[in-house]
Amino acid sequence: MNDPYYPIFWAIDQILTLFLIVMMVRIVLSWMFAFQVINPRHPIAWQADRFTRAVTDPVMRPIQRALPQMGGVDLSPLVIFILVYVIQMYLWQLYVALAR
Repeated sequence: MNDPYYPIFWAIDQILTLFLIVMMVRIVLSWMFAFQVINPRHPIAWQADRFTRAVTDPVMRPIQRALPQMGGVDLSPLVIFILVYVIQMYLWQLYVALAR
């Protein structure tokens, strides 16, 4: 494939996918902390939680402020997953349009 755009679009897609993986790790960690499966004071768990929060909080905070309170349920990860998937779909649509 001699298309010069492909590596750029592929890299953006991979970064978005990696962000979704980090988001899933954060969700699973929060559930494990809530149900006391993992001790949040454990150094590895604490570092993993700190890293995932540092990566995802800048994206989640504005969405959390915009969404109404749902009785302790945070729907911002769901909104982020939908937004990232829509961005990925349009990204590849743009790639196909540019590749012609």
